[in-house]
Amino acid sequence: DTGGSVLLPCYCADLHTKLQTGLTWKYKTKGDEWEVISSESGQYRDRVQLVNGQSPGNLSLLISHLTEEDGGVYQCYVLGVGHVYLTLTVKGCLLVNRSESLRITAYTGGSVLLPCYCTDLHTKPQTFTWKYKTKGDEWEEISSGSGQYRDRVQLVNGHSPGNLSLLISHLTEEDRGLYQCYVLGVGHVYITLTVKGK
Repeated sequence: DTGGSVLLPCYCADLHTKLQTGLTWKYKTKGDEWEVISSESGQYRDRVQLVNGQSPGNLSLLISHLTEEDGGVYQCYVLGVGHVYLTLTVKGCLLVNRSESLRITAYTGGSVLLPCYCTDLHTKPQTFTWKYKTKGDEWEEISSGSGQYRDRVQLVNGHSPGNLSLLISHLTEEDRGLYQCYVLGVGHVYITLTVKGK
């Protein structure tokens, strides 16, 4: 899952074997080229390490802070010996109702839950934000620390990191309008909120 870690396995038949020749981990780029993975540069900077413990023949690679871009084909290559191919799939947040526009009606003084979910409720997206459209047609981020939503909004995910829903309490008619649940690299859900007097 995105944000997690994965161990790409690669072993010598005898775990006590010390390599006499070079080990290289590579990944296949979108241009079908093999590129060497390095913790010093590129998309894997500071996110990869060899994890052999006390076994010199364990050539496995640990990748942390996974992103969906890390998905693809990997190669564990030992000079003069051979290689192993591995295909990595990284699951991310797929939004329920992505790119759709929902309509919700609520009442002044009450509360409303603006729904936003990943299809897998155990998957937490790396970055997501709630925004509302101002009268000046600008998208502004909603924060519980400032603005008209101060101390009136909270995320209500319980034990489900993939539940991104927003609870707004003490509603006023000023809260009506267009809202957006935006997940970086995935998409958004639009919600039009109507607030009626009691």
